[in-house]
Amino acid sequence: MDTNDKKLITKFVVIFLGTATIFVAVQVLFNLREFKFIGRTPGSISTITVTGTGEVSAKPDVAEVSFAISKDGKTVSEVQSQASDIEKKVIAFLKEKGIADKDVKTVNYSLSPRYEYKTTVCSPTYCPPTSDNRTLIGYEVRQDMLVKVRAIDTAGEIIGGLGTLGVTDVSGINLTLDDPDKTQRDARAEAISDAKQKAEELANDLGVNLRTIVSFSDRNGGTPTPIYMEKLSSGMGMDTAVSSTPTLPTGENTYSSSVSITYEIE
Repeated sequence: MDTNDKKLITKFVVIFLGTATIFVAVQVLFNLREFKFIGRTPGSISTITVTGTGEVSAKPDVAEVSFAISKDGKTVSEVQSQASDIEKKVIAFLKEKGIADKDVKTVNYSLSPRYEYKTTVCSPTYCPPTSDNRTLIGYEVRQDMLVKVRAIDTAGEIIGGLGTLGVTDVSGINLTLDDPDKTQRDARAEAISDAKQKAEELANDLGVNLRTIVSFSDRNGGTPTPIYMEKLSSGMGMDTAVSSTPTLPTGENTYSSSVSITYEIE
């Protein structure tokens, strides 16, 4: 074997050893990267899930007052005219009290017939048709309205004033916030902070590290304060309501949030 052949063989050996070394190094690196997944099923990750809660209280700044205008009579035009007269008085009164048009809303309007039913008298051989037992005697109109009182301290006074204008009933008051979403977000932020703290403590106890958030869910809840009062009907204590309606204590509404966060760990 001459010198040139020896040099050529040596060159091939060096190339072979270099390639083999690179291959082994890549395999070792790959195995080291996969080492942390030992004990897992392929494609799975290890996670922990924590829950956090938050609660924020705020004083109501808006009172929502609901009432109805209801009239009955013999003709459609009669009942609509009577209801319209009361509505005009209500609107004028509310404007006088500083209530803006945008804060007065009709939430339901219905016009329905009224019938008188007669007892069916049947003979042994004949029974009158059922339709003959019903007689149209008039119509009834009902308009349900909702008023948002922003000067919440005047809510009691407005309720009393409505009682003198011929509204048929004032059945409930809801004390709430004009912008409850902001307070609800504050409660959620507290819940997230609580969950993060719990996750850090749990990771420390387990001797693992938190990586990315895998999933998140939240559940919000609020407790606006409805005040239910005895239904006030025309001719049944409406005048008394004017002098007996007190200033309404508003207290505070509590808004809560519960979140669940799942972290990937290593």
